Amino acid sequence: MGTWRLVEFADLDSLTGNWKYRYGKNPKGYFTYTKNGIVNLNISSTIPLKISEDSTKKYFPNLYEYIDTTALGYFGFYTVDWEKSIVIHHVKGGTIPNYIDTDQPRPFILKGDTLIIGNNKTWKRVLVRAD
Repeated sequence: MGTWRLVEFADLDSLTGNWKYRYGKNPKGYFTYTKNGIVNLNISSTIPLKISEDSTKKYFPNLYEYIDTTALGYFGFYTVDWEKSIVIHHVKGGTIPNYIDTDQPRPFILKGDTLIIGNNKTWKRVLVRAD
């Protein structure tokens, strides 16, 4: 439980064997897990998209590209299977339409003040305790 600051968001490129950082080497964001079972996460790229208010009315981004490289967020409830080290995000809303009203199981590794969401072999979201 608590609030965790995102410090790394990486996926292994199966062709090159190198880690890819969709949101840059220093992504911004927080994952919050409350004691009442609420999850809220927000992720933003190292250099977020900055456009004027007037431009937003004329800007029509590709949603998949936007959430895959610029920013995403969702919220809902969570449950934990401690034996299997899996946290399940029960998504109720957010920027990823196909996640809404779905369960998103995530393996995790907890080491002190570091939380790794992912298998740490082909994908990882590394977080450090913020509170």
